[in-house]
Amino acid sequence: MKTLNKVKTSIWINALSAIIIGILFLINPQESFQMITIIAGIIITATGILDFIYYLNGWLDIYFMKNTLLSGFLKCLLGIFVLTHIPLMTTFFSYIFSLYIIISALYCFEAYTFIKSMISYSFTFDYVVVTILIFTGLAMFFLAPSTVISSSFVIGILFLINGISNLFIVFRLTRIIKQYRTYIQ
Repeated sequence: MKTLNKVKTSIWINALSAIIIGILFLINPQESFQMITIIAGIIITATGILDFIYYLNGWLDIYFMKNTLLSGFLKCLLGIFVLTHIPLMTTFFSYIFSLYIIISALYCFEAYTFIKSMISYSFTFDYVVVTILIFTGLAMFFLAPSTVISSSFVIGILFLINGISNLFIVFRLTRIIKQYRTYIQ
C-alpha cells in the first residue's frame, strides 16, 4: 500500500510539473523563453531528485527501484544541463526537452505495464497515447534548432499530453488503492 501511494505521489508531481511547463509554453512562448527554460530546468531537476529520494529511502517496490534510479539520474542530468547552459538552450532546447519527454513517456509506459499486471483492465488507449508521445518526442528531437521558438507551441502541447497521461496513471492508481483497501477489509 505504501509503495502505491509513493508511486502515485511521484507521478502526480510529474503530471503537475508537465502541465505547468506546457501552459507556460502556450501562454508566452517567445518573450519569456529564458525564464521558462530556467523553470523547466528546476522542475526537471526537482523531479529527478524526488526519484532519487524514493530510491535511496527504499519506499518503492523492487520493480520500480531500478528504473527510478535511472530516471532520477537522467532527469537530474538534463535539469542541471539546462540550468548551466541557458544561453545555449536556444540551440539545444528541442533536443533536451525531447529527451525529457521521451524519458517521461517511457516511465509512463512502464507504469502502465506494472498496473496492468495488477488488474485486468485494458490500457489500449493509454498505450496509444504514450506511444504517440514517444514518437512525437523522437520527431521533436530531429527538428532543426532554428525552429525552437515556432515549435514552442508544440512543446507546450507535448508537455500537456505528458501531464495528462500521468494524470491517467494517478487516477488508475487511486482506483487500485481503493480496491486494495476494500480487499484487505
